[in-house]
Amino acid sequence: MTRQTFALLIGINEYQSADIWNLRSAKKDARRIEQWLLHDLLVPPGHICTLFDSQATKRNIEDRFASHLIHNPAIESGDAIVVYFAGHGSSLRAPSAWLERGHGDVSVLCPYDYDTKISSGRFNAGISDASLDAMLQDLSEAKGDNITVILDTCFSLPSGHIDPLERRVIRHTPTRKAKPQDLLAGMWQGSTHSRKAPSVGGRGFTGVAPASHTVLAACAAGWAAVERDDGGIFTSAFMALKDSRALHKVTYADLPLELRPYMGDHQEAVCAGANADRILFNGVPFASDNHFVAAAPHDEKHLRIHAGAMHGITVGTELSLHPHNHKGSLNLPLGIFIVTEVFSTWCLAEPDHPGKEAQRGGWAQVTRWNTETPFRVDVQPSFLSLRRRARLVRKLQSKPSVAISCARPSKAADLAVSLQSKGLTLERHDPLIVGTCAKEVHVPSAQTRTDLRIVEAAARFHMHLHRTNPTQPLASLVSMELYRLHPSTWTPVGPNLLLNGRAELVHKADAIYAIVLHNRSGVDLWPYLAYMDAGGYYNISMVYHPHVLSTNAPLRRRSQMIIGSGSTESDALSFSLADGINRGTGFLKLFVSTTPTSMALLEQGAAMRPFKQPFDNMTYFGKGCIARAGDAVWDTLLTSVTVARSMP
Repeated sequence: MTRQTFALLIGINEYQSADIWNLRSAKKDARRIEQWLLHDLLVPPGHICTLFDSQATKRNIEDRFASHLIHNPAIESGDAIVVYFAGHGSSLRAPSAWLERGHGDVSVLCPYDYDTKISSGRFNAGISDASLDAMLQDLSEAKGDNITVILDTCFSLPSGHIDPLERRVIRHTPTRKAKPQDLLAGMWQGSTHSRKAPSVGGRGFTGVAPASHTVLAACAAGWAAVERDDGGIFTSAFMALKDSRALHKVTYADLPLELRPYMGDHQEAVCAGANADRILFNGVPFASDNHFVAAAPHDEKHLRIHAGAMHGITVGTELSLHPHNHKGSLNLPLGIFIVTEVFSTWCLAEPDHPGKEAQRGGWAQVTRWNTETPFRVDVQPSFLSLRRRARLVRKLQSKPSVAISCARPSKAADLAVSLQSKGLTLERHDPLIVGTCAKEVHVPSAQTRTDLRIVEAAARFHMHLHRTNPTQPLASLVSMELYRLHPSTWTPVGPNLLLNGRAELVHKADAIYAIVLHNRSGVDLWPYLAYMDAGGYYNISMVYHPHVLSTNAPLRRRSQMIIGSGSTESDALSFSLADGINRGTGFLKLFVSTTPTSMALLEQGAAMRPFKQPFDNMTYFGKGCIARAGDAVWDTLLTSVTVARSMP
């Protein structure tokens, strides 16, 4: 099962009460965490809820905590959950009998409407440590204990004299109006005193080691959480750390020491939690990235890479070598290598500069596919987008990830691109696509970076769509059939829907299908089925991918197999249309090989459906496909599937 990450991010610069001074960079810190989640950890935007300034009232924070986290059906037990708060902290006197010793202060997070009068006539006393603990216990019971609370705030001021100007850079405000009884009235609904652990010398947000969650805080009690114009010292240090350290190896307990060089003497981060020895977020966002393939020294000059002709590798393909294959973790290249010799499922590559040795293995990633024939693109002139067009053409002429050439007129191009203020119009001239799909599609885009990404995706899609084994060793020996399944019994209903390599389906949201593969050859085969979405985003996802460590070929000689049997590697297929779309076409491309490999590096865009990961470490290295004598036999088979709301 693929684990996911969800987040609730709160950043408050401006406060409702005139007695509370506004902060300068708390909102910016929350934005930086959001960008890190989106761009480094690849968390989908819909998984992140942000509350800034006036949005971050106490009630709104609690409501979003419940709706976005506790009651979110998309979150499953074990998914990573992040709760981030940047803003003021405070404290006020504990109610009678609240603490074990009967006296002391209670730490609170200050929402936007902190210390203001609410409808009941009481004052808003914020979110206390006990109340947040109750919230997190409820969340943990519903979604598991992979919960991280990150707090860039503080709850008291350092002892001694503090210059008034210096106080303005500390994320702490005194409480002037809220009273101890307001804490009781503002507790998380359903919490009781029995759920609060007793305090010994002050409990606070980091005073105990909860089992429900792990806390990372800007500082311990008695220290100040300081901010600058560019951000809080704690959050800035964390951002600097992720840009200099591979986080997939760092535990929560490691973080205070790891952050110390970036925080100076101003403050020292702390962590608390029974699970502090776990990797950050329990490693969920740092899952293996299947676009990396294993590499090892072959001799003094060459690396042996686990990707070959079957994957689209050709002589001259450029790869970068990296120390690991984990997503979202610093992974600087160790060197650039150029492919010099290609086999079916592996290749040899040498350093891009003569004299360098290839003595270190790791993980390789394709940085530039070296296709024989460049993908031809015509970026059409646009009076409203002259500069943007010039930037895109310049990028395409520099060094894109796949061979691309600019072509005029449009009829001579594989793709004609017209730029609008908020999108691209793509006019496709590829006969294979035009013969089955819409000739023109519109894709949202407003930046050159996105424009380039879309054109490169189209070029890679074109490359993989047309790629075949020129010798066609298994032609007519492997075939594919498509059947609709009964929704209850999962048995085939009706005839084979693939006729002459095409299927025409009527849209039904609940319809499920199975693929039947026939192998009439005298060799056992490993099949890999990709779905290639011919829409404007050019998504490619693996529908079926056997485990690379499998010792038995799934498609045995002179036999058949079903993709859609209901097993973990063979879920049923579904083809449906989004709202407002009346017709859509994609391609099913089958790759078969006499040895196992990983085809996941073909994937691009949003995956159509998750599949069992082919590998998540290097345990297969030396035992997999390239360790066998001789070269693998491989071939491809291509079909198209069109779905329409009504057929003529």
